[in-house]
Amino acid sequence: MLHDKAPALLKAVKTLDEFSTWLAENPEELEDAARLLGGAKWAALAYRVIMAVRSGAGLAAVLPELRRLAKLLTLKCADDLGSDEARRFMSVHPDDPRADNARRCAEAVQRCIAALEQVTAIPSRRAA
Repeated sequence: MLHDKAPALLKAVKTLDEFSTWLAENPEELEDAARLLGGAKWAALAYRVIMAVRSGAGLAAVLPELRRLAKLLTLKCADDLGSDEARRFMSVHPDDPRADNARRCAEAVQRCIAALEQVTAIPSRRAA
């Protein structure tokens, strides 16, 4: 039943609100992390997400873009050792503060995606 899922749903909604607030207050962090690990095209993707959220689009509207960013930020794009993403990743020293920012962004985006998936999995109740 839906009421059994209410605490988890409320937690997911809180996570989404926290992500939106973080993104509004620190947009450069996501864009910088995307640029560090992927270059200009990835920074542009992060910027589009930021602008969409700023313009009032719900996070669900940018879920595909968030999934792409999560793939970059969790280094799944670096699997191809000949790729620009792999080269960029290998050039970042682990003690570089930008690497820590990228890790925090990866965690934030992953939490957001998980919360979105949880919220969108709840069937809507429509009048028959």
